[in-house]
Amino acid sequence: MTRYALYFAPDRESPWWQAGCEWLGRDPETAEILPQTAIDGLAPSVQHSLTRDARRYGFHATLKAPFRLADGKTLAGLELELTEFCEQQNRFNICGPSIQWMGDFLALRPTGDQPALNDLAFSCVRHFDHFRAPMNQAELTRRQQHGLSARQLALLQRWGYPYVEEEFRFHMTLSDRLEAGPVASRLYEAAVSHFQQTEPLIIDGIALFMEASAGGDFELLTRIPFA
Repeated sequence: MTRYALYFAPDRESPWWQAGCEWLGRDPETAEILPQTAIDGLAPSVQHSLTRDARRYGFHATLKAPFRLADGKTLAGLELELTEFCEQQNRFNICGPSIQWMGDFLALRPTGDQPALNDLAFSCVRHFDHFRAPMNQAELTRRQQHGLSARQLALLQRWGYPYVEEEFRFHMTLSDRLEAGPVASRLYEAAVSHFQQTEPLIIDGIALFMEASAGGDFELLTRIPFA
């Protein structure tokens, strides 16, 4: 069943967007499959395998996690309300984005506290929750298998996603889960080199993504700019 998500995705002309799509090997806006940046000492097939799930979702940061539309809600209604929401937002820069480990996967993350990011994310979670259909038992069971804390389970029940409110960590996923070792180290070093950018990473809009069928690639439908 179709799901939608509210993500941050850099502007199409941003070097961050280009670097992210090249790293993962797919552009979710055009559906183009791209050659991944070669990594010395790492076979292309291994690199491709280590970024499989991240590539399916596309280069993004989650603001409101994927959800099915509630009864009576439409894509047109969601897009209209997202446009109105974005008209009330102001753009801002992320301070010192860098490659970091998040548990056992790689991500592009800001440095230090980012209250504006946190506020934006929870505003999205709360404002658009009436578009979200309640989780079915299969979705709930799948989420509960990830070793969530009691607080995360409570957030999952309330918002359909466990990593919101104080559990939110802004990140742009760059790999699947990795075992510690030489391959993980090589991937980390390559990511640090690949994402050396001089331009700021600007939060200037929200992107509406769609997963047309379960397990399919996420598509970027539209970017809505902030006023």
